[in-house]
Amino acid sequence: MFQSQLIFGVGCFFALLVAPLRADELLVRDGRYIHLTTDIASAEEAESLVASFDAAVPQWIQFWNLDTNAITDFKVKACVIRNKADFNQRGLIPATVPNFPFGYAMGSQVWVLAQQSEYYTRHLLLHEGVHSLAYHLFNGAGPTWYQEGSAELLATHHRSGAAIKINQIPQSRDDAPYWGRFKRMDQATKSSEVPSINAVLGYQPNLTGDVATYSWSWAACMILSSYPEYRSAFVTAAQRGKETGPAFNRELQSTLGKQWPILAARWRLACHDLNYGFDWNREQVKLSAKDPVWNGSDLQLEVRPDQGWQSCGVRIPRDAKISISAEGEITLADQPKPWTSQPSGITFQYHRGRPLGQLQFCLLPNANDPQAKRIKPLEIQEVSEPSMVNVPEYSWLLFRINDECGKMNDNRGSYQVSIKRAQ
Repeated sequence: MFQSQLIFGVGCFFALLVAPLRADELLVRDGRYIHLTTDIASAEEAESLVASFDAAVPQWIQFWNLDTNAITDFKVKACVIRNKADFNQRGLIPATVPNFPFGYAMGSQVWVLAQQSEYYTRHLLLHEGVHSLAYHLFNGAGPTWYQEGSAELLATHHRSGAAIKINQIPQSRDDAPYWGRFKRMDQATKSSEVPSINAVLGYQPNLTGDVATYSWSWAACMILSSYPEYRSAFVTAAQRGKETGPAFNRELQSTLGKQWPILAARWRLACHDLNYGFDWNREQVKLSAKDPVWNGSDLQLEVRPDQGWQSCGVRIPRDAKISISAEGEITLADQPKPWTSQPSGITFQYHRGRPLGQLQFCLLPNANDPQAKRIKPLEIQEVSEPSMVNVPEYSWLLFRINDECGKMNDNRGSYQVSIKRAQ
């Protein structure tokens, strides 16, 4: 959470420095980019927080394509808090700071409530630190989706201390206890309440710490920073941090131009599959508005099990009737022994209620309604022998193999898919 309109003045800063501290109750640790005051009991955890923050800052600078000179005078005064009432009583939380449920940043000051896991506490400290850095570098953090999404992006991490790596999706729930982003996103997916990319960009400021707002803003920033064709526009937009209104989004959309419908289509695919272990290197989908319209000739496609959605490379026209068949064998994992699968899948192991290794397809409409607040759930179908499909509107035809996120790296082999005009 970030309040760009309020600047923490010099007078208030010195008022904090002279607030009475009882050394037997508060830990104070000083790092290169952070001065930490906390009432957490573990000195080891406090020192790890400082080391994590100091290691993250240069990575943030690298992400924004800036020189390290940009952070020569950057340093955050941070409070990590278990007993909020005590910090209020000591004068360590100024009256100008609104009531916050997780964390808050104001200028070079950040306040974070300690959580039930070290990961989540560290995540929130990094999140608020990104806000502070954005104000230091760009005089603001942009509209809600950009400021919260980029803070989530650069706070999500692997490991801790000097070994921390930022912008890393947790591999499992155990890696990020109490973080809860994917739980909230899964609930929205199951209830058909996933917002459209345009709806996310229209999020209004709020100080409630709403997990859904953070989660979908993070997803938007992930997709924009992970695809090479969007990344430059996304990073450059940070320079307009003072802009918090519609002009920010208009400039971004203008820069991306005709790529926006492709982005919206990719958003729909990504939101269906985002989960622990999601790997953007495997989940980037090749789509183009220049993909030719299918002329009815036979198509052959090799579908790999170590990649996400894979397009057949053409757009299927409205009212086309197609026949899909497949053959081949793949290997899923090597432990405890190699599991082999045909296109129908392995019926003794399931993922999302369907056999592991099953060949699946979906029709992804070319058209996108920019006014829609929510996206329609993908209609995932299995490839039977053969699958007869009626195409209701111009669509991309995409395939993937049913497997869990994060478990595709040791998959091998392929299915050979044939696409023909139905008789």
